[in-house]
Amino acid sequence: MPRIPELFRSPIRTVRAGAKVLLAGLLLVTLTSGVVLAANSNGTQNPPKGITLQLAPTNRTAVQGTSASYNVVVQPSGGFTGNVSLSATGLPAGATASFSPAVVATGPGSGSATLDVSTTSATPLGTYSLSLKGSSGTLQSAVVVVSLTVTAGQHQPFTISGGPTGVLAPGYGVPIDLQLANPGNSSLNVTGLTVSVTGVTRTAQAMANNRPCNPSDYAVTQFSGSYPIAAPPGNSSLSGNGIPAAQWPQIKMLNSSLNQDGCKGATLQLSYSGTGQGN
Repeated sequence: MPRIPELFRSPIRTVRAGAKVLLAGLLLVTLTSGVVLAANSNGTQNPPKGITLQLAPTNRTAVQGTSASYNVVVQPSGGFTGNVSLSATGLPAGATASFSPAVVATGPGSGSATLDVSTTSATPLGTYSLSLKGSSGTLQSAVVVVSLTVTAGQHQPFTISGGPTGVLAPGYGVPIDLQLANPGNSSLNVTGLTVSVTGVTRTAQAMANNRPCNPSDYAVTQFSGSYPIAAPPGNSSLSGNGIPAAQWPQIKMLNSSLNQDGCKGATLQLSYSGTGQGN
């Protein structure tokens, strides 16, 4: 039986070729999520524009009534250029923050500024977290947190002075407007004021006539107003605090036959005491 020749079958080849689409020097890379990102011709993606803040140091300490400074570096990314406004939140009561400059120009390189945080004598003691950020239009940096610790000031001893505001006469009291000198950098709350007579210098005539006069010839009525009394840095007084003269300490020459001539025109040496506590 004759053989039937086989039909010649040409193999079929399936060819799959990857297509590349060029657009203005960029490749369109399709992700499985369907989002299309721009990439360089070498396949790397362009980073988004952004702002980063860097602060040094990250923690500072300030005595009440003083300030603390931080260095701020504004670093652009993704080709961002523009002006960046700086802000700070989380300040303790009585404290203020200022940036110099307040607006930092960036791009293509970084820009810098100084943050000064000023406290007052009334700023509460403690450690606080300050949150800083930069913004340019709708673009904002991530928040950077630094700490500020407020400590009590070193109070130097304050002094008290003052004398009778009028001429002493037997049987009459004369008020003493006490003067408070606070050399520290923060206010003091003064309590426990006392005045006492520690010495008497008689006139030459009283001494020549042997007329006696002693501290026991005087009586002192102590301060009768409310405590504490504010003593801000520098000089202050009872009258400057709005305290009426009727509440000031008073000194009186006793009315006796022995001191009528001996204490007339005498000069008194007074001593003072009191307690001052910082805010």
